Amino acid sequence: MTVDFTDPKQVAKAIQYTNVNPDLTRAGVVRHLKTCVEYGFDAAMIAPYWVSLAKDVLAGTEVRIASTLNFPMANDTLPMRLAALRALVAEGVDELDFPPHPGLLLGGDEELYAKDVREIVQVAHAEGVRVKAMLEFGFLETDELKVKATRIAYEAGVDWVKQSSGWGKGGLAATEHDVRLLAQNIEPPCRVKVSGKVNTLEKMASLFAAGAELVGTSSGPAIVDGLVGDPDAY
Repeated sequence: MTVDFTDPKQVAKAIQYTNVNPDLTRAGVVRHLKTCVEYGFDAAMIAPYWVSLAKDVLAGTEVRIASTLNFPMANDTLPMRLAALRALVAEGVDELDFPPHPGLLLGGDEELYAKDVREIVQVAHAEGVRVKAMLEFGFLETDELKVKATRIAYEAGVDWVKQSSGWGKGGLAATEHDVRLLAQNIEPPCRVKVSGKVNTLEKMASLFAAGAELVGTSSGPAIVDGLVGDPDAY
């Protein structure tokens, strides 16, 4: 997707405005959702607890409901993840971001790592839900491992690959290098989403030039307004 970065509406449609903080209140969630509608963001990325509320608040709008699965630790069993996936579908979620278990890949359990991703994708797609694999590059310290994780996710059929949740090891910030690595190891219809310290219009534009097509950020309004977001924010 090509974005005209002089057009606020196009910029907003490439942003999933994110707040998954555990101290977010019901009133805070409602404000977040209404901001998504006001700006015309692609989706509201919220914690699973608030999906049913979002379904009510966003009814009749074009804003999608996005949430997380097995986040942030990636330590749930596959049956736990699939049960949570089905529960969130029932609550009204449109798409889910999930981290495959990096310890499996690091420990050489590549087949089990791939099996987990495939089963999550298969169930999600059967339920009509898009999925994004947050590959947590902060734990994968070589480009070889990053490419392997990307290829496994792509071959499993994920809709989007993402270099990090932004909450992984070191709160990994999105880089042009990692975006190019993702983009070079997938083919359409799979696409690249980025997260992690994307807090200015200029940074978002540079990551899109490298191959990204969607961004998850808590600095959505600041980006669209051309301001500098919180440098420490997700």
